[in-house]
Amino acid sequence: MADPVRLCYFSAMASNAPRRVTVDEFLAFEGERDTRYQLVRGVITAMAPARALHGEMVMRLGGRLGGALPAHCRVIAEAGIRPPDRNDTYWQADLVVNCRPRQPGEIYVEAPTLVIEVLSPSTEATDRLLKLADYRRMSSVQHILLVAIDAVAIEHWRRAGDLWQVRDLGPGDSLAIEDLGITIALDDLYADMLSEDGAGGSES
Repeated sequence: MADPVRLCYFSAMASNAPRRVTVDEFLAFEGERDTRYQLVRGVITAMAPARALHGEMVMRLGGRLGGALPAHCRVIAEAGIRPPDRNDTYWQADLVVNCRPRQPGEIYVEAPTLVIEVLSPSTEATDRLLKLADYRRMSSVQHILLVAIDAVAIEHWRRAGDLWQVRDLGPGDSLAIEDLGITIALDDLYADMLSEDGAGGSES
């Protein structure tokens, strides 16, 4: 029997008038092999292939986080996040830190402490306008990082009670997240990733 959500997705692509689906319907959606999807305000959206530098930065950050985190915390790549106040959105975050015990059969990270998005031209608008807003409304999230790959630049969003503070980090700065034991020098993190003119290096 044909998957109704799958049929809806591809018919929507043809008609340019997608039927909006719920998170539960999205999680039952199989999609195409080797394609990643997100649910964006009820619309199943295929994610563009990541640039090579994007993947390299994710790996560098994941390695540095994994070596610094307390024993009860772990770093997870391509983590599913379901904003608890929405039934029409399901994100794939580049990296999250989760400090709660694993749950049998868990599909997504219910209570991330740190969320990281590595910015790229195809995702930056969504990361800044939609994902950031949703992550900030999640009570468990204490830190959000928006990480550039075309310059030495990280935005560190940090919860301070009922408010959020943001710090722009650049060359010569260090990222410090004291409650997770994390200190990362940006110059070291970005070493050899950028060409002399400051733009991203070759991705061939």
